[in-house]
Amino acid sequence: MKKLVSLLLVAALAIGSCVLLTGCSAPKVEDIYDRVVYLIEESYEINTMLYGDGLPVIGRDSEYAQTKHVYTELDQNHAHEEYEMIDLNHAKLKTVEEIKARARKIYSTGYLEAKFEYCFTGYAVNNGSGQMIVERGRYLEDSVGFFLLAEPSPFRCEMRIYDYSTMKVESLGRKDACAVTMESWLESTPDKIETVEIYLVLQDGQWMLDSETSLG
Repeated sequence: MKKLVSLLLVAALAIGSCVLLTGCSAPKVEDIYDRVVYLIEESYEINTMLYGDGLPVIGRDSEYAQTKHVYTELDQNHAHEEYEMIDLNHAKLKTVEEIKARARKIYSTGYLEAKFEYCFTGYAVNNGSGQMIVERGRYLEDSVGFFLLAEPSPFRCEMRIYDYSTMKVESLGRKDACAVTMESWLESTPDKIETVEIYLVLQDGQWMLDSETSLG
């Protein structure tokens, strides 16, 4: 009898520790369904700005740029020679801070830290031979204007479609994080359906995306 009581006590303590310390149970689908749909749908536009084509620019080879000599004086300043000027007449967001503010409504602070470095600050990488190569940020904003790096993004940013009816939520052993799986496909390959996983974290009482939603 004493052995049975001891086993029951150990089991109760284990379950209690799991709930109190790690929050083992995942949220129910119905509790986060609307939030997940909102986050994914809202992420597409900001993903394009961060990883895809970026904001619209005045192309260096465009008739407008050549007629107005947009880059004649700019190229005298070598800080801008690898960039193209953002077309503020057609850009939905017009400053770095506006892009950051939009991204913060969708993605977690931790996730965005490295992404902001890539987009706005630049970073150094090892080329494999012991040499550090400095990569410039995709966007440049200074007293002259607002610019986007002319070279294409190295990331494949493509519209990914999600079948929300297949949504499932899985525990990550934490009460402030969970994984969401769904059937999904890229817009270019609708016949190639796969189950993908995205991650969410609870931040200031709101679930936020903690992983990418549209990189192919």
